[in-house]
Amino acid sequence: MKRHYALLATCCLSAASCIPGGVIDKGGHSDHAGIIPQATRTHGAPYKLVCYDATEAKRRENLPEDGEKPAGPPVRYENPTDYRGGCEEEGESSIFFLFNMFPVTAQLDPEYAIAMAVQRLEGDTMIGIRSWHETHYYSILGRVSVFKVKGRVIKFLSQEDQDQSKLPKNEKEMKTPAKPGKP
Repeated sequence: MKRHYALLATCCLSAASCIPGGVIDKGGHSDHAGIIPQATRTHGAPYKLVCYDATEAKRRENLPEDGEKPAGPPVRYENPTDYRGGCEEEGESSIFFLFNMFPVTAQLDPEYAIAMAVQRLEGDTMIGIRSWHETHYYSILGRVSVFKVKGRVIKFLSQEDQDQSKLPKNEKEMKTPAKPGKP
């Protein structure tokens, strides 16, 4: 009789370890999570927010394949004073523990999580960072610990951009080169 229970238990554990997905345990949000010194300082330098532009991405999808594709990601730039929300980016770093004990992948790295979000939009850094931790359990097979960040990606203005923004509107138009074939 004991042999039947042992066989049943072995079968159940084997079947449970093959179940995809698993249980997700989401931790609470935390501001900055110890990454404030490098990531969120602007030192008063002028910058613009970098936002993913879904309409530009859709337009690029509809371009002919033999045509010239624009370089870089489909983004738009917003002044921080005009920003009303809605263009936060997320990044993450994770580690997998085999049988819930043995780390198999690289350690959690908050800087990597930030860098992934910033590189996606070709920005310079991230501000207004919020972070949280999730754990995804996959029965006895293992678990994944995920460190996630969410914030606003920014791009610092070059000296030329700063000078351009200080000009009155009519001088900006005069300094803008005319397109060929148009007066």
